[in-house]
Amino acid sequence: MRRYLIIFLAILFSIALFFLTNYILKKLTKNNTIFVSTLVSIIGFCMFILFSFLYLEGNAFNPSYSYNPPSIIDGKVKDGNFSK
Repeated sequence: MRRYLIIFLAILFSIALFFLTNYILKKLTKNNTIFVSTLVSIIGFCMFILFSFLYLEGNAFNPSYSYNPPSIIDGKVKDGNFSK
């Protein structure tokens, strides 16, 4: 579900970026406003997707691993770890 939310927000972000860039370039009376706005929108979409997945999925781990919590063996604390 989080993946679809990221994609949806990236699409909204890129559409808003397109209209904002288009508006600014029309105010500055630059040529090729649609091309530049589209290019900026596509680059913004890709950057948003990349950073969102890196931020939200960066701390994920393989679900096949199981966690062994720290334990006390012979009076010493044995560290916890992940094992397959």
